[in-house]
Parts: sequence; C-alpha cells; structure tokens
Amino acid sequence: MKTVVAVQKCSSYKPDEVFKAMKKALALTGDLDVKGKRVLLKPNILRDAPAHRALTTNPEFVRAAIRLCREAGAARIMVGDSPGVHLSNFDGRTCGIRQVVEEEEAQWVDFSGPKYKISVPDAYKEEEFLLAGVLKEADAVISLPKLKTHQLMGYTGAIKNLYGLVPGYAKAGYHVKYPGRDDMGKLIIDLVRSIKPHYAFMDGIVAMEGPGPGNGFPRSVGLVAVSASLLGLDIFASQLIGYSWDDIPTNRYGAVVLDKIKGPEDIEIRGISPDKFSLSDFQRIETGRPGVLLRILLRFGWIRCIETKLRPKPVFQHDRCIRCGECVAICASKALSFHGKGENRRVSIDYRKCIRCYCCHEVCPVDAISIV
Repeated sequence: MKTVVAVQKCSSYKPDEVFKAMKKALALTGDLDVKGKRVLLKPNILRDAPAHRALTTNPEFVRAAIRLCREAGAARIMVGDSPGVHLSNFDGRTCGIRQVVEEEEAQWVDFSGPKYKISVPDAYKEEEFLLAGVLKEADAVISLPKLKTHQLMGYTGAIKNLYGLVPGYAKAGYHVKYPGRDDMGKLIIDLVRSIKPHYAFMDGIVAMEGPGPGNGFPRSVGLVAVSASLLGLDIFASQLIGYSWDDIPTNRYGAVVLDKIKGPEDIEIRGISPDKFSLSDFQRIETGRPGVLLRILLRFGWIRCIETKLRPKPVFQHDRCIRCGECVAICASKALSFHGKGENRRVSIDYRKCIRCYCCHEVCPVDAISIV
C-alpha cells in the first residue's frame, strides 16, 4: 500500500479558506488518529518575526490545525517551538501564533524548561537526545512546517521542522559535531525516529524561496498538503520546487529507515495534481550532492575539512548590521566575535574556525549576512 499525500489549493490565509482546504485534504487521507490524545503541534518559528515575511508557519494555518485536532477529539492541544536563539522573552507574539493559541484555548508550551531524554535504537549518529520536556506529556506530535529553502540542507519541511524540539543553542552544538550536510541529515533522521511523529500539515500557501530559511523571499504557491508520513510529504514538496527527491539528505537517509518509503514510487498524491502549480522558476539553493568517489573520500577527516572550507561562506555586510549579537551567540564553533568600539564595533569572522553551518545567516534579523 502506498503512502498518501493529500494536496489542496488555498490562495490566501483567510481563516475559513485555510480551514476548508486543510479539512478537505485531511479527508483524503483519513488517518488523523488523535481522539483522546494529548497533541503537540510544532510550527516552524525560526525567529519570532512578522508573519508576512514567511519565516514562520502562518498563524492562521496554526489556527486551522488546532481546530482540526479539536474536531478529531484531541484531549489536549499544545503548541510551541524553540528558535535557534531562544531568548528568555520569546513568546511567539510577533509572528502572531501565540495570540491564535490563546484565542483557540489551546496551550502555549515553553521548550526551554526541563529536558526529556529519548533513546534511538540503531542510530546513524546519536543514540540519545535531550529534547523539550513537553514531549513527555504528548501522545502525538504533529509537524506544521512552512515550505522553505534551507542554506545548508537545500530544503526544509516536515522532517527538518522537528529539529526545533532540540532546545535553543544545543542545535548549534550539533552543527559543530556534525558539520557536513549528510551527517546533519542523518542526525535529524535519528531525532525523528526517536520522536515517532504522527502527522504533518504543510503551509505552502506562501512559501520561501532564495536564501532561506531566514533571509529568503516570500513566494505565493497556494497549496496545503497533509500526510501521516513526514517523509512522504517532504519527498512530494521537495520535488514540487524542483529538487530531485534524493538531493535532500533527510529524504535520502529517511528512505532507508522511515515509513517503508524507498522513493516517489511509494507515494500516492491525492487531491490536486502537482502539475497545477507552476514553480519551474522557484529559486532553489544548490545542494551540491557529492558523487560516489567523494562520498568515499569524505570518510577521512582531513578530506571532510577541505570539503567544508570549499563550501560557500558567510560574508558580513557591516553597513546593514545592527550589532544585535545573535550571530555571535549562536556560533558554536566560536568563529564570530565583536571587535572595535563605538561606531567601529563590528562582527569579525575567523574562517579557519567557520564550519559553514550558516546558523548565523539563519538568525540575522536584518539580512546582513550573505552566503558567497
């Protein structure tokens, strides 16, 4: 039996339109089992930025997900996330999600509190994770990703979105431990296997193209997609915007261990055909998947080091920088630091230490970092 991914058109974030499109897609899959369960909805809140910038799952999309879970009989609905820079005052209000959670009488949960240790059998990379403690209270986890490009991984969707369950700066620490794109893909698959998510609703009404996930450009796509398989949804969505499905590391390594999906041939698209969405000019990020010989050579540490240094690098536009320090705070490899005083104070980067994880680029609130 093939894995079902259901797709519907949705042209705006009008609450009724979003709800109807998601409900229709959900009816085509027929497998959202949350009756009597405590549900954790995990939107993508890369930064607590205004919704129109398309950095976050739109608040009206979150509203529709809450209502659908309530209709399906969920006993408790929790909503939360942990940005890369998780400051003490983070509350999800700038993006509008917190207000929706309160209006819908769901529960906003803080990921920065107690941690929950989860083990991973037969792991690619990590045999255990310290994740947000609220996971211990959840019977079902539902990913609510925004369809976006990603500077390191090429694409970010249902699977990558769950990396936010790793609280705060710990995410950047894993980037130092696993600086390669493939290794990060394997790590994220380990994480997803430990969580065993139940479902995913994708916000593709307005996506992000170009230098995502934090500094790309909003792109009207006009779709919602749902599936009980995060991998199936990601294979569909990454192909939709022009990637070969196995160019994306989380797809490639997920196909080995998740959901008995080996590729697009194991997925059935229901609802609106992908051909109805014209995205041939979608601005992607080249993934640079290594060939067979290079993948063999990358087993050697010194080759991996050279390959890392040959990747595009972050370059600072000091005239745009507001000296907020978020890039310095998130840089776990300690490649960034402030130098100078007063008007001459600026961020300096040591490229010998830089691992090209692009976390600084993700968190910069004023697009002062380019990947060159």
